[in-house]
Amino acid sequence: MPRMKAFRGFVPNESAVNPGEVICPPYDVIPEELHAQLLESSPHNAVRWILGDDPSAKPDENVFRKCGNSMREAVESGTIKREEKPSIYRYGIRYQNSEGGQSHLQGVIAVVEALPWGQGVERHEEIRTHTVSRLVDQARLTTIDTGVVQLSCEGLEKALESVGAGPDSGDLVFESPDWRGDVHTLRRIDDPDQIKAIEEVLEPMPSAVADGHHRYTTAMELSNDDQLRGGGFVLAFIGDLHQEGLHIRPTHRIWDWSPEVGVSPETVAERLVEVLDDGEGEPWQIVLGNGNAIHLKTRPDSEKPTLARRLVDVISEFEGLGAPATPHEENVARKLLSQHDSGLLCLLPPVGREEFWARTMVHEVFPPKTTFFEPKISTGMVVRFTDEEDV
Repeated sequence: MPRMKAFRGFVPNESAVNPGEVICPPYDVIPEELHAQLLESSPHNAVRWILGDDPSAKPDENVFRKCGNSMREAVESGTIKREEKPSIYRYGIRYQNSEGGQSHLQGVIAVVEALPWGQGVERHEEIRTHTVSRLVDQARLTTIDTGVVQLSCEGLEKALESVGAGPDSGDLVFESPDWRGDVHTLRRIDDPDQIKAIEEVLEPMPSAVADGHHRYTTAMELSNDDQLRGGGFVLAFIGDLHQEGLHIRPTHRIWDWSPEVGVSPETVAERLVEVLDDGEGEPWQIVLGNGNAIHLKTRPDSEKPTLARRLVDVISEFEGLGAPATPHEENVARKLLSQHDSGLLCLLPPVGREEFWARTMVHEVFPPKTTFFEPKISTGMVVRFTDEEDV
């Protein structure tokens, strides 16, 4: 685990606002329609701090400055309040999962120093430099840290129990349902001795980024920025990889291309079957535009890259197919496929927890959007400024 620290952040002020009215999803899963719904749901919703108050506006310098000002206005109005002491938080969310059932995720929220990859934290997905560049610009213009990087490790809850920091530890800050009915519970641990014990018991444990690679990389980029004294730290949720409330959902692949490319979907599918169909192992499908499906099975093999990488390698043999769309819901994927004359859909199995951990710990890097961790960690439970030292 990289250096994890208690911090003096800002939390919703229950005497002024229902905390659930502040909480919103992370920026990268808020399409324009949901952005508008969140703005309408409450004048206090944190979507204003991350995407602004105009769903149709293109993120630019003006929007970013408004985001930072919006959070400062929330502080001035008393909607959110500064914590009295540096704290680490026990956090839990009871949510409706994508299978229609109820799940419970739990862990801790702290700030983590964004050290280079391999120094306590590993990545598992490729980093896109243009995304990091945009986030760096946004961080410098807003000077706020609202997005929560999601880290996973093994044995977290057992380690926390050993130092008396179980799920019910600390003082209750709030327990509140958000806009969709998911219930968030935040508990404050501010005793210096217990904080030190938590830091010491977690420090030797390796961790991996489940979600938030670009936010973590952004903090690395800001670590030497004199104007952002807290910019080299990032808000992080740390949870146990093997808890029942955490799910890794599949992320599918859709390639579509112009007929002018001169290759048929059937030809591409035949090549995929030739290379990847082992006749046993994880089942998956190739779906053509006419609705025909080809069923394959691919054996997990630690000596070969993950299936998503091998799939990309085969597709790269054909020029002009471009980058794929990566929906994680099958119905959405099939709908996207139906909108194209020439293309194919690969309905992939999810990456298993053991495979995720084993490959990540040996520094294997997956293609973008190989995994979809559920739930996404929301914004607005606790936030911080990056132009001051708060750890």
